[in-house]
Amino acid sequence: MLKRFYVLVTLILMIAIPALGQQDTAYWFNKGMELYNQNNFNGSIEAYDKALEIDPNDAQAWNNKGVALGLLGRFDEALPAFRQATTLNSSYAEAWYNMGMVLDFQKNYGAAIQAYKTATQINPSYQKAWENRNFAANRVMGPFLCGGCGPGQIPYV
Repeated sequence: MLKRFYVLVTLILMIAIPALGQQDTAYWFNKGMELYNQNNFNGSIEAYDKALEIDPNDAQAWNNKGVALGLLGRFDEALPAFRQATTLNSSYAEAWYNMGMVLDFQKNYGAAIQAYKTATQINPSYQKAWENRNFAANRVMGPFLCGGCGPGQIPYV
């Protein structure tokens, strides 16, 4: 009788533990990564949302959700996700860089430069952030440095 009880408890635990595991942040975060890698960005966002319901302080989930939103062209939704990621972890260079990318797409070059600058201050060897920072600065400063350039002409700097 006692042996049957242990077998029954073991079977219940074998069924219950995986189901419980699906409710933790790591499960949903990894699911979001898996769906992202399959180019299923909407599914990825849903998985990150579930992870964030469990742990709203997961800066990496906020960042990854922002990336997926950005890839879908939903920049107005991506930006707050990156802001939340950088609020939770102000030294998260990748999130600052991603925020800069969205601001760049929105043609908010001044704010993009600041986001890239923060990323490069956190990680001075972050080459993509340096390059995008310089491109954004050229977009802002180019017309002033050009002098008499006409449309489509490249300023001499």
